[in-house]
Amino acid sequence: MKLEEILHFFIIPVIIGIVGGTSAYIFRYLIKIFSNLYNSVNILHSGYFSIFFMPIFFYVSHITIKKFLKEHSNITIDEIAKKISLMVGKFSFIKGFLALILTSLSIGFGVPVGRESPIAKLGGLLTEVFIKLAKIPRINIPIYLSAGVSSALSATFNAPVAGIFFGLEIILGKVNTYIVIPLIISSSVATLIAREFIGYYTAFYVPHLNYSEKYLFLVPIGAVFFSFISLLINASLRLSRKLKVKYRHNWEKIVLFSGLLVGLIIAFLPETKGVGYDYITHLFVNSYSISYTFAVMTGKLIGVILSLGSGLFGGLMSPSIFIGAFGGYWFGSLFSDIDPRVFALIGTASILAGTSKAPMRSSIIIIELTHSYQLLIPILFSAAITSFILSKFEPGSYFKRTLIQKGIDIDNEFLVEFINNCDFSKFIENIPPVKINDNLSQIFKKFSKRKTNYIAVVDEENKLVGVISSRDIRKRWLLRKKELKAKDIMSEKPFHITENICSEDIFKALSILDVSHVPYTDSEGKYKGMLNLHKFLKELSLAKMPYRIA
Repeated sequence: MKLEEILHFFIIPVIIGIVGGTSAYIFRYLIKIFSNLYNSVNILHSGYFSIFFMPIFFYVSHITIKKFLKEHSNITIDEIAKKISLMVGKFSFIKGFLALILTSLSIGFGVPVGRESPIAKLGGLLTEVFIKLAKIPRINIPIYLSAGVSSALSATFNAPVAGIFFGLEIILGKVNTYIVIPLIISSSVATLIAREFIGYYTAFYVPHLNYSEKYLFLVPIGAVFFSFISLLINASLRLSRKLKVKYRHNWEKIVLFSGLLVGLIIAFLPETKGVGYDYITHLFVNSYSISYTFAVMTGKLIGVILSLGSGLFGGLMSPSIFIGAFGGYWFGSLFSDIDPRVFALIGTASILAGTSKAPMRSSIIIIELTHSYQLLIPILFSAAITSFILSKFEPGSYFKRTLIQKGIDIDNEFLVEFINNCDFSKFIENIPPVKINDNLSQIFKKFSKRKTNYIAVVDEENKLVGVISSRDIRKRWLLRKKELKAKDIMSEKPFHITENICSEDIFKALSILDVSHVPYTDSEGKYKGMLNLHKFLKELSLAKMPYRIA
């Protein structure tokens, strides 16, 4: 075994795991300090104190962020993924530590935001410091940064398996053992440290819930409901960003008003305060009335949108779990002979999948947190349906993570506009096709004259029926036929781009296909040429458009 392998698979991941576990411990300690501070300044010793306190806190946080940070936007998991994928780290030290302090303050003081984004950035930030000190080769930096983010989240939520999948599904977007082993080692070490200093805990307690096949019939209906809530959250946060630009001169007044509203919500619905995992436990153990459950879900939803929309630092993972629990409980209560707690648990994974676009990771983290393995199938089913429905309203979301790895951010509206307005005809190359009954010698002759590994196959009406690649030609040795024709070795029903091209088609081609050329047809399916994806990517790379990563 080489020293390089020992370093990559074990020594470096252990160090990163220590960094991640320490990050989680520091974060929890800060939250505890600020929570005690809030209790000491709560002169009314009542939830109504938040009505007076929250507007002031919102305003002070806004002024602090505006004064000390060039980029005022909240840190999100997607921004962290883009930092790692597009910029190989280069985290802002000032923003990272200020986000840690402000988020600790927010959660300690009861603002309804989550922990995951700041702790993820802290894990990435401290890992980047270690990488620079250790002079890690550039090719491995994204892997180790992902391990740092994953380990910090693993320790924070006491969920090492979910941390591993988080790194694979959210940050890296690809899977192989060269990547998996460091993630496993670092996440496990971080979780061991967290269990030693924070305790062997679950975020919230869920009693054993009985599984029944009858729940599966309601899962699709529930997924539609969860999709609606997820869409509402995502759309509201996007609208908040636009309003912040439109009303930037009056934004401080809006922040004060938002703080007042959040304070009122917390005063009348104390369950909405902070992360709220204790109240999720109460929901599963003691329950609430149907009307009050709906009120808490709605209050939390509005509070999260106002808090994050105002620009306060915090995550969306924990609020998504909370909203999903209370929303799912309310949904389950609408049906007789149904344990609403089952849909409360399903809702936690579904809303989390809807806001994060990561159904597999969302399902696993809920199962791992609650040990409710008997509900794995309905949870996976609902999370998948929710993600599918959301993808219909958010073009390109299927391919978001993979495209980020290629330096393409579909959240950049200018990039999407560029694609939608692009003249793709200039990327079409006139590469003659082969006929469906052409023999191997004819195919070889055309391949030898073209600088491409792909040739289209058409029928007598010039309609596209297949594609032959150099790999397909190698099939002839497997088929062992003397007289092979194009139809014998071609790949049938190939992916192709039509003349009424849309951004979704381009995203799919760039994400799934590892090719240089894609067949291009008219609306009737007649072959027009091959679309050169490399030329398109070159023009996309050189296009001038506003862009930034927070």
